[in-house]
Amino acid sequence: MSYRLGCILLAGGQSARFGGNKLVSVHPVSNKPLVAHSAQQLLKLPSVTNIHATLATYADVIHCLPQPVVVTGKWDLSVRDALAHLPVSLVTNSLWQEGIASSIREGVKHLVGNASPRTETGQANPSHILITLADLPRLTAHDLANLVAASCANPAHIVCSEWSDDGTGAISISAKPKLTVPAIFPAAAFKALLTLTGDVGAKPVIKDYEKEGKVTAVSIPNAQFDIDTPQDWTPLAD
Repeated sequence: MSYRLGCILLAGGQSARFGGNKLVSVHPVSNKPLVAHSAQQLLKLPSVTNIHATLATYADVIHCLPQPVVVTGKWDLSVRDALAHLPVSLVTNSLWQEGIASSIREGVKHLVGNASPRTETGQANPSHILITLADLPRLTAHDLANLVAASCANPAHIVCSEWSDDGTGAISISAKPKLTVPAIFPAAAFKALLTLTGDVGAKPVIKDYEKEGKVTAVSIPNAQFDIDTPQDWTPLAD
């Protein structure tokens, strides 16, 4: 089976605790709007996939579908402005007030229904979908590449980020690890993603697969750091 990866960047939240649109606040390292910084990590993924040591075994079978899908919501216009110079596919989630599940559904529907028919394999739809969040300022293309490598090695599994909530992100015996997005979902999970509701994200799908022994966890400490308030930028700016 050829591995065809579609990517979704969720950028539809309301930034309730930030006091404005956090996704256009400037990343202190890249000096770009946060949403553009996050989108660029996805755009770098094909080149990282080809050179990253952990992916060398799979370089000949990975095909990243063109143009990551960015799902916008409340801040649609300002997010679109911030991404105007990047080759991404923008989708507006009119149901953003429902919560993150509505953005996941919108992104999956767009990818499954509108994937380019001109992929190298001649297939229209992705075999796997990577879902990540636009407000993770420490996440890198190499983190995402590690997820892709694990997914290629375990194509029937959900591959998700694993980190501890002890403040360091490192996995320890004393702290129960979190299994979260960024995560990669095989085609068999697409239907479950399309039935998600509310503001719980993909956790129910991950838990169901975990019960079946079909979850592969990859240590991604950077996945724990998100931007909720302006003060969350302080550690990165120091």
